[in-house]
Amino acid sequence: MRIYLTFLLFGSSSLFCSAANNCAWFVGQLQCSDPSKLENVVVEIWDKDRSFFPITLFVDDDLAGRTITSSEDNGTFKVEGCASDVDFLFVKNDPEFYLKVRHYCKGKAEVTYAHPRNMKVFVPETNDYFTKHPIVLG
Repeated sequence: MRIYLTFLLFGSSSLFCSAANNCAWFVGQLQCSDPSKLENVVVEIWDKDRSFFPITLFVDDDLAGRTITSSEDNGTFKVEGCASDVDFLFVKNDPEFYLKVRHYCKGKAEVTYAHPRNMKVFVPETNDYFTKHPIVLG
């Protein structure tokens, strides 16, 4: 009997849940007081996963994409990624992307987080916020 009730509960809840899947392209510029340290900078795109306590203890943000700058890039980057977030009760829950930049601008390992002004720009549009507003490292 419990198995049937469990199946009925999960089966009926799927009627109220779906997933919003979106992709994002980010382009931008990195700045460092020592431009030679803009090589081999790791730029990652992450999806912020929101949930309610105590579920928050079990939910991590999702890595959606990664790129590494080269010496020819002069601090420019292009990174893309896709993610999906669960919609609930007909409320659309688009992924909320942000950038995580791993660098050595000050000579030691650091991480800089960058949140674009408009996180809800999805493919086929390109989010170029960080072209006009460079990410300053250190």
